[in-house]
Amino acid sequence: MLKKQDYNGLTWLDLEAPTEAEIKQVAEEYQIHPLAMTELGAPSARSKVDLYSDFIYLILHFPICNLCYGKRPAGGEDTEEIDFIVGQNFLITVHYQPMESLTEFARIFTINYLKEHNHKSHAGYIFYYLTRHLYGSLSSGLDYVNGVLKKAEQKIFSGEEKAMVQLLASVNRNLFDFRWALKTHRQILESLMVAGQDFFGADFKYYLTALTGEYEKIWNMLEGNRETFLDLRQTNESMLSIKTNEIVKLLTVLAFIFFPITIVIQFFGMNLDLPWAGRPDSYWLVLALMAIISALMFAWARFRRWL
Repeated sequence: MLKKQDYNGLTWLDLEAPTEAEIKQVAEEYQIHPLAMTELGAPSARSKVDLYSDFIYLILHFPICNLCYGKRPAGGEDTEEIDFIVGQNFLITVHYQPMESLTEFARIFTINYLKEHNHKSHAGYIFYYLTRHLYGSLSSGLDYVNGVLKKAEQKIFSGEEKAMVQLLASVNRNLFDFRWALKTHRQILESLMVAGQDFFGADFKYYLTALTGEYEKIWNMLEGNRETFLDLRQTNESMLSIKTNEIVKLLTVLAFIFFPITIVIQFFGMNLDLPWAGRPDSYWLVLALMAIISALMFAWARFRRWL
C-alpha cells in the first residue's frame, strides 16, 4: 500500500508491505539505485546506513511492546523494520506491517508539521521529526512497562510471588526485544552524523545531534527499567526461596515427629508375643505411648527452634 503527501516541494512517500510493482514504480520515479531497490523487497536482518550520490539509505529496527498490547501482535514479530530513503526533496519510508506510530505521525504531518515547519528546505528535516516521533512512541511503551513493574512490586510484597513469575518473564521478554532492536542505533546514528552532514550540509548537524540525544534518552529509560526488573526478579526469587525453605522445613519437622510413631506401629504390628498383647486395654496403652512419643518429639523440635 502506497501513501503520498506533498507540500512546498517536499514529498513523503510511505509504503506498507510494498509489492514488487510498487517498488519498481517508486525506484524509477525517484531514481533509486538498484542495490537499494533490491533491499526494499524484503525485511533485512540488520540495521545499516549507506550514502549514495542522490540519497541516504537507512535501515532501523524498532521494538514492539507486546506487553503494551496485552498480547503478541499477529505474526508474533518482536521488532518492526523501517527503511528510510532520504533525498534532498523526498523521504521514502518502507515497512512490512502496519505501524501505529507512523499513522500518528501522518496525522501530525498533515495538521501541524507542514504549517509549523514549511520553511525547512529539504527532506532531512522530515526524517528528523519522524524519527524523533518514533523514539517518542517508544518512551510511552517504556513508561507502560515501568508501570507494570510498579504493580509487580506491590504484588510481590503482598504475598503473590508465584503469580509474578509469569509476569516478570513477560517483562523480561519485552525488555530483551527493546535492547536487541535498539543496541545498534547508536552506531547507526554516529554513521548518519557523518553521512548527513556530507549530504545536507553542516547546518544539519544540530538536528542529527538532537536525534542522537532522543535515542540516548530512550536507552537510559530502558536501562532504568532493566535495573528495576533485575532487582524485582532477585527479590521475588529470594522470597519464593524463603517460602519453599519454610515448607521443606515444616515437612522435615513433621517427618521427624511422626517417624517414631511409625516405628511403634510397625513394632506392635508384628506377629510375635508383644508386651500388653493379652491386656484388654492394650489398644489404649499403645495410643498413649504414641501420644507421649509425639509430645516428646514436638517438645524437642520446639526446644531446638525448628518450629
